[in-house]
Amino acid sequence: MDHGATDKFGNRKWELQQLKSIVCKWQNFMHDNHGWNAIYLENHDQGRSVSRFASDHPEYREVSAKLLATLLGCQSGTLFVYQGQELGMPNVPQDWPLDNYRDIETLNHWKELTARHPDNPHLHEAALAEYRLKSRDNSRTPMQWDDSPNAGFSVGTPWIPVQSNYTTLNAAAQARDPGSVYWYWSKMLALRKEYLDTLVYGSFALVDPDNREVFAFVRSPPAGSSCRRRALIVLNFRPDEVSWTVPPKAISSPGRVVLSNYPERAGTALEPLGSVVLRPMEAIVYLVETES
Repeated sequence: MDHGATDKFGNRKWELQQLKSIVCKWQNFMHDNHGWNAIYLENHDQGRSVSRFASDHPEYREVSAKLLATLLGCQSGTLFVYQGQELGMPNVPQDWPLDNYRDIETLNHWKELTARHPDNPHLHEAALAEYRLKSRDNSRTPMQWDDSPNAGFSVGTPWIPVQSNYTTLNAAAQARDPGSVYWYWSKMLALRKEYLDTLVYGSFALVDPDNREVFAFVRSPPAGSSCRRRALIVLNFRPDEVSWTVPPKAISSPGRVVLSNYPERAGTALEPLGSVVLRPMEAIVYLVETES
């Protein structure tokens, strides 16, 4: 969605409608044709998802990582969580010099660009900005296990520098913190297992599809299932508060919020045609009773 018109490192601002369209297409196609999805947002050839598709600003990084965990965890298919994604690891810092990069794709692009346009500093800075967003090295920095030297990755010199945030953003610290991204993933996966017929094997339907700020969808258990719960998932992809009106078709019976990246939201109710103020990058999983 964010690749340029001529190559990967061209600038392109993606729209939420595109993400909705892709998710809806594959969720429904596989469900309707007895197929099975491979669900992922990042891997060793992709930039970090929290930086590409949400916000890695220090104020929003954790809630953003939890937002994306909710998006993935509430889809049908096999989930793939790449090393560091469960911690909300972001892309490399904005001040990383080109000398830190090892990816041959990135280095070749820079070599060709500077050969063709040797005296265009504006173009050079634009390319560096794209590398910091989409270079494969963004996901190839050493895994941040703890706050020891080299983030506990190696006693030697890593082939690529460790990110400087490793002293606070690491697996050991998050395992001790029940409010961390790591433990949110644990809660999301536990909820997914508890409501398999709804969140894994159920049908998928977009809600309020034309909304450019909120990604909302309903997961419903298949016909004949003993599960009597359907789920409404609401995701605010803006780093701002958004007022959202709950469509009447989204909620037809009483329910409650069972998971949110803002813990105080848990246990609360939503009302059809009611207005709910979604906080920046907020995610809500709302369970409602289905008709027997």
